[in-house]
Amino acid sequence: MKKEYLIKRGIYYIIIWFVGISIDFILPRLIPGSVLGTIIYGRIGAAASAYGNNVQQEIEILVQQLGLSQYYHTPLYIQYFDFLKDIIQLNFGPSLLEFPVPVSQIIEEAAPWTFAIVIPAVVGAFFIGNILGRTAALSRGGIKDYLIVGGTMFLYTFPVFVTGEILIEFLAVDAHIFPLGSQYNTFKFIRPEFSLPFIWSVVYHAMLPVITLIAFSLAGWVMGMRNNMIPILQEDYMNYYRLMGVPEKQVSQKAYRLALLPNFTSFSIALGYSVLGAIAIELLFNYAGLGYFFNEAITALDYPLLNGIFFMLVTAMVLSNFVADIVYGMIDPRTSHEETEGV
Repeated sequence: MKKEYLIKRGIYYIIIWFVGISIDFILPRLIPGSVLGTIIYGRIGAAASAYGNNVQQEIEILVQQLGLSQYYHTPLYIQYFDFLKDIIQLNFGPSLLEFPVPVSQIIEEAAPWTFAIVIPAVVGAFFIGNILGRTAALSRGGIKDYLIVGGTMFLYTFPVFVTGEILIEFLAVDAHIFPLGSQYNTFKFIRPEFSLPFIWSVVYHAMLPVITLIAFSLAGWVMGMRNNMIPILQEDYMNYYRLMGVPEKQVSQKAYRLALLPNFTSFSIALGYSVLGAIAIELLFNYAGLGYFFNEAITALDYPLLNGIFFMLVTAMVLSNFVADIVYGMIDPRTSHEETEGV
C-alpha cells in the first residue's frame, strides 16, 4: 500500500471528522427550547413563588453553580471556539442532567454497555448473514433463495424499534423467555461485580437487544454475500475447476472465501453504524448505554452530554470507515494505486 494513499485518506477523514464535530456543536442548539428554560426553570419549578422578587437573583446563582454562564451570557461563535478547544482536550465539562458528574465519567460508564450489545450483534449478523447469503447464492432462483432473501428483507422493512417491540411482546411479555429490559436483574439485588451470577444476568438481559439488532441487519449481509458470490460462481476460472473435475462443494467453498473478502471491509463500517443504531434499542429496553443517555440529554437539552456522546458516535463512524478503507486497500492494492495516480 502506498504511503501517499494513507496520507490522502487520512486527510480526507480528518476533514470529515471536523465537519462532524462542528455539526455536533450546531445540532443541539437547533432543538427548540433552551438550556436556561429546561434546566434552570425546571430546577426552580414550583418553588419560584417562594423567591418572590428574588427569582432573577436565584437564577443567576444557579447559572453560576451549574456552569451555564457560557450558554447564558457568551456569544455563539465564542462558544464554538471554546467547544473546539475543549474537544481537543477531551474535556466536555459536567453534565447538566447529572450535575456535577463529568460527561467523561458518564461516557466511560455507559460505553461498555453499548459495546456489550453492539459487538455481539455485529459479529452474529456477520456470520449468520454470510452463511445465509451463501446458501441463497448456491440455490439461486430456488425455494431457499426466495425464502432467505424474502425473509430477511421482510425483517429489514420494519424499523428497528418496531422489531424490538414485537420481540418484547412475544418473547418477554407472553412467553417470559427474556426480561423486559435493563442491563441486569436489579430485582434480585445482584451486585455489579465480577461473579458468575452477575455475568450471567448481564448476558441474559443483553440477549433480546442483540437478537433485535441481528434481525434488523441480516438483510444487508445476506444480499452482500449473495450478490458477491453469484458472479464469482460464473467466472471462467470456476468453470475451469469444474472441467478439471473439482467437486462442486470445493468450488463453492472457494467462491465463498473470495466473496467474503469484500464483506470484511464492511464489518468495521457496520460496527460504527451499529453504535448509532443502538440509540433506539437502548431507549426501548431501558438499557443505560450511550444511546439511552443520548435520548435523556436531548430531552433535557444537556449540551455537554449531547456533545460528548455525539463526539463518540462521529469518531466511531469516521474511524470505522477509515479502517475499512485501509483494509480494502490491503486486500485490493489496485484501489490505492488508482487513488494515488493523480498525487
